Order: sequence, then structure tokens, then C-alpha cells
Amino acid sequence: MTDYLNNLVALIRICTILTVVPFTICTGRKPLQQQSFRPVYFYLAGDIICLFLDMFGRAILHNNSFVYHLSTAFDITTLCWLFGGLLPRKQREVLGWCWAGFALTALVDALWLDPFMSSINVVSRITGNCLLTMLAMYHVWNLQPAGPPEKNPELILGAMVLLYYPCSTLVFIVQELLPADLTARFPKHSLAINSMLLYPPLRVLQVGLLIYLITILPGGPAPRQALPKWLRFRFGKRPIPLHSPISSPVNRSK
Repeated sequence: MTDYLNNLVALIRICTILTVVPFTICTGRKPLQQQSFRPVYFYLAGDIICLFLDMFGRAILHNNSFVYHLSTAFDITTLCWLFGGLLPRKQREVLGWCWAGFALTALVDALWLDPFMSSINVVSRITGNCLLTMLAMYHVWNLQPAGPPEKNPELILGAMVLLYYPCSTLVFIVQELLPADLTARFPKHSLAINSMLLYPPLRVLQVGLLIYLITILPGGPAPRQALPKWLRFRFGKRPIPLHSPISSPVNRSK
């Protein structure tokens, strides 16, 4: 069980690093930052900041509980900002009050319910995830058709939120909130540990949808060209240019 858990934790940490790919694409496509989807850049930047803080907390402080609180604050704030820019003015005011309610809940949770430096933020995370889920459902329900669905960035955004955040809420509930008498029939810790298996595919799906969202937004170079060279990849053999020193010489006497 120990080896299984260690391998699962290592896989989860690898999936966490995947955010680097859409962030570097978004950074390379600078015209994207001037559009209504500009909060996507800050959403990814907050994830990168939390990634470094997590490494600092585990290596230096031997405590990374505070990263969960900060990650939730970044996610909910930037996505509310993004949805707010896509909603009519009247709905923006309602969204502002909803975000203020979340901010108050997160503050109370960090100070009293789930202390900032000793517990992960179960209450504020579930509250924020529920807010994003309802917001995405409302947005997708009232979304006006604009071209084919696969080319509609607002629809892709709603799909990403509706697929990732409700499922991660279920994982939190299984791990932290199920009563002990209900989980007693299962082997010790097996239910909580196996629920972590949902995170890698959820993370890959989230990052894939974010990359696709950035891809279909206009402006800047192609997504692959926006990546640094060390992140570019291609399946199969690469064609050898004629001027390459390893290409076969041309016999000009014929």
C-alpha cells in the first residue's frame, strides 16, 4: 500500500506541473492578453505561483497546507473575473456579491474552520467550486450560438469548469466529509486513496481544454510556435532540410 500511495502521489505531482504548457503558450501569444479572455493568463499564472509555493512549503517549511487556501482564492477570483467580463452588466453585480460571499467564507475558513497553516480548506474549496459550477451552468444555458461549438471559446470555458470543478468537489467530499461509520465497511483508507485516482485524468482533461481554448482564440503565433523549444514536441521522424550537414550530398556531375 505504501508503494502504491507513493506512486500515486508522484503521478499527481506530475499532473500538477502540466499547467506550464498552457501558461507558456499563453505567454507567447501576447495579443491574447488584450482580449476578454485575459483572465485566463492570470488563472494560469496563479497556478504556476502556487506550484512554486508548494515546492517551497514541502522542501523548506515541511507544510504546504497554505497553498490549498491560496490556490482556491486564485482559481475562484480569476474565473469569476473571466465570467464577469462575459456576462451582462446586471448579472455582474450579482456575481460581485457572490464573490464577496465566497471571500468572506474563505477568510473565516482560513482563520477558524480550517486553519491556514494546519488544514486544507475543505469549506472554502467546496463553496468556491459550487459557485463556479452554478456560474458556468448559467453561462452555458444562456450562451448564444456563435459558429460551430468546437470553435466557441465561451462554450469550451464552460465545459472546462463543469467537468473539472464538480468532480474535484466529489473527491473532496469523499476524502474529508464522509462519516466514519459509512466508510468503516471499506478497508482502511482505501476509499480516500482510491478517490485520488480521479485527479490525474481530471487534471489532464482540464489542461487539454485550456490548451484548446487558447488555440481557438485569435491573435499571436500558432500555439506550438509560442512554446519554448524545450517544450515543443512532434511524433514521428522530422524531415531533414536540404542544407543540413547530415543530408545526403548531391552529385552535380550528373
